[in-house]
Amino acid sequence: MRRRHLVAAATLLAAAAPLTPGPRTTLTGRPRLAALKSAPANGAAAPQHDDDVYDVAICGAGPAGLATAAECAARGLKVCVADPALGRDWPNNYGVWIDEVEPLGFDDCVDVVWTESSVVFEDAAPGALENVTLQRPYGRVDRKRLKRRLVDACAAGGATLLTKRAVDVEGTAVEFDDGSSVRACVVVDATGFRRKFVKHDVAFDPGYQVTYGALLKVEKHPFPLDKLVLMDYRDEYIGGDDEMRKRNERFPTFMYVMPISDTEIFFEETVLVSRPGADSADLEARLRKRLSVSYGIEHFEVLESERAAIPMGGMDPVVPQRVVGCGATASCVHPASGYMVARALEVAPRVGAALAAHPRLAEARRVAARGDTDGDAFDALSEAAWAATWPADDRRQRDFMHFGFELLCVLNPRELRDFFTGFFRLPDALWEHFLSWRLSGAGHVWMGGLVWWACIPKRFMAPMLLNSLPHLLDKLVGPFLSRGGDLIGPHTPYTEARWRPDAYYAYLADLRAGLAAARKGPAAEPAAEPVAEPVSR
Repeated sequence: MRRRHLVAAATLLAAAAPLTPGPRTTLTGRPRLAALKSAPANGAAAPQHDDDVYDVAICGAGPAGLATAAECAARGLKVCVADPALGRDWPNNYGVWIDEVEPLGFDDCVDVVWTESSVVFEDAAPGALENVTLQRPYGRVDRKRLKRRLVDACAAGGATLLTKRAVDVEGTAVEFDDGSSVRACVVVDATGFRRKFVKHDVAFDPGYQVTYGALLKVEKHPFPLDKLVLMDYRDEYIGGDDEMRKRNERFPTFMYVMPISDTEIFFEETVLVSRPGADSADLEARLRKRLSVSYGIEHFEVLESERAAIPMGGMDPVVPQRVVGCGATASCVHPASGYMVARALEVAPRVGAALAAHPRLAEARRVAARGDTDGDAFDALSEAAWAATWPADDRRQRDFMHFGFELLCVLNPRELRDFFTGFFRLPDALWEHFLSWRLSGAGHVWMGGLVWWACIPKRFMAPMLLNSLPHLLDKLVGPFLSRGGDLIGPHTPYTEARWRPDAYYAYLADLRAGLAAARKGPAAEPAAEPVAEPVSR
């Protein structure tokens, strides 16, 4: 389920075999993003502005940063994008649900489509959980084409692209690592989980989705080419390896499989979410053993490999604030699945439209042109961008998603299989909307909760109630500790963190850790700070 839509952290490419990838055959299509249709053609004259004063300065050129830049530039805003890796390919495989990218006009940036997906819990046996086939098309993003399309759209709109690293933001002035600087009406932090410039009043305390993935060249494999394996939660491959089984109890994993052709296939061993993060070296060992025992794949070449530690959940930024968050920096990663890319592509037009149409944009331009980096007009623009990123319905959805996130952090392998058995028994509209930020309205949310209880295996009800206790306390007690906060209003525990007493959060953290320790044993210290870019499915 997971992450890739899109999710400190940031990515690591590690070649597990010294093989240079060969040329890839991909589908081509037509750029159809509605807002970009109005962008001037390549080579058209860009609007003239002062060289170092911009409407929008964006720090970071991942999918979210470039999509926001393209949308702003298409609406006539003067845009600057800075990223030291601007000229390099995004290193990770991304996946998306086709029904999310089609309305946005990005389905031409998908190079492989699977018409259905499977979720595997157990081998067929008396009393085994029922495996699931999902009739929802899923695709692999052509990451080179997507980046090229967004960069071309930025250039067509007259955006300035800088291969520099932003090191400091003062007011609305951005300083780069070469000593140069620019001024802007709005500064956007698109640095991913590094969260370099967006402020938090409460310590960021995420779980981590940890992955090891490899694109392999094989003689043959057992997977049909029209079906993705979204999750294979079987653990029979562990056999009598007691140490690996103990690690699996602490950090349950599933395999994610993208069959590309008869001889090319992508595998990824994944811990959906855990506190602290698991060791990716252990995941690589599990992947290799699963390939042999479960899938009969003994001989292969590694064309590409990737490791990632994706922070999920945790406290949101202070909203609003002068620097505007974008993508992972704005907590747009799905708290319970890790999806983000489609979400980022959906939010970008809203932000561009809010800034381009703002009544105080001209005033902010005049103030910036005078050399000032502070003023009410700048605050008004930032507030509008934050509101476009997190409207009230989306904040309520994220609050609801945190329930799933907190629960998934502490479940053992059997409980995870029970959880997803119930989840995929839900009506298609409910689980699809939950994964795609479409579960709008308090009535819809509560209806989903009631249906959920009718779908989960009965043996899972008690563990679910026990492990949900910290989140339920947060929802019931937290609003009374927040100034004016309420469950379905704008001041929720996750959007108004600055009003929440630190002692209360410390209590919740201790309670959560105690429950986890009681069920899984003492938590191990993470080997190192995760340093991988978000991988987004």
